[in-house]
Amino acid sequence: MKKKIIQLLFLILPFLCSAQEYIDLFSVNYGKSQEKTFEDSSVNTSISTFQTNLTLPVVLNEKYIAVTGVNFSSYSLQLFPDSNNNHLYSTNLRAGLSVKHSEHWSGLYLFLPKVASDYINVSNKDIYLGGLALLKYKRNENFGYGLGLYGSSEAYGMSVVPIITFYYHSPDKRFEINAFMPNDADINYSLTDKTRIGVDFLGHGNSYKLTTDNIRSNYVENNSLDFSSYVQRSILDNKILLRLKLGYSLNEFRVYPIDQKLDLQILALKFGDNRTRLFEDKSNTILLKMEAIYRFDLSKVKK
Repeated sequence: MKKKIIQLLFLILPFLCSAQEYIDLFSVNYGKSQEKTFEDSSVNTSISTFQTNLTLPVVLNEKYIAVTGVNFSSYSLQLFPDSNNNHLYSTNLRAGLSVKHSEHWSGLYLFLPKVASDYINVSNKDIYLGGLALLKYKRNENFGYGLGLYGSSEAYGMSVVPIITFYYHSPDKRFEINAFMPNDADINYSLTDKTRIGVDFLGHGNSYKLTTDNIRSNYVENNSLDFSSYVQRSILDNKILLRLKLGYSLNEFRVYPIDQKLDLQILALKFGDNRTRLFEDKSNTILLKMEAIYRFDLSKVKK
């Protein structure tokens, strides 16, 4: 029975990755930016972030794998100089299929609903629907790439994002590049069997409805870019990865009336944007983040 389970787990490799021999089943991180001052104000504020991600692949057969999971993220920050801290939350569900089309080609097709707001008086109006279609090509054991499209409804309207993925792992397994653009990218190098150094990029884009005096009258559009360098230490036979990150964060939070939307957004291009911005908070700050990842190493299973 144990042998069959291991064989099924190893089948996950060509589905969920371009070429890498591992799966990050669970991760959690917490970050905090340095304090900054609002424009034309003496009030200081900082941004705290928390994120956790769980992925649960279920092998159906040699061609299909059901992909399920959940991601939860939160921001804590002061949106206005004269207000208390606002708390913005997003819970994203994943459900879909990974399909092995041929020896080199595979596809990932996901339904991605989410609930995003300040979670005060949550209702069905806080639910947004999205989806992802990604086609991946695995050239060999060390290199792969893919193209896809992500779309989602948001508080401000419809958002569409073209996706490009890229993966390279050096034959000696010391150097690695993993990118899922424009969302994230990671470049790292192994100093020892348990220690790695790297740099990464993470892009955030979301919208949250706000409650003021028990009324939903506004929403926040958030766009953030985090650039970090990190040191990673592996423990428990390299199953747990601990990372300490130091970087620079570019944050943008814009508040709009809840009834004002744009026609369509494709990446940073906005069509039919006649909205009235009520408030804008732009801040570039130093970011300190701690991260823990549970990684299932398929290369060890293969051996």
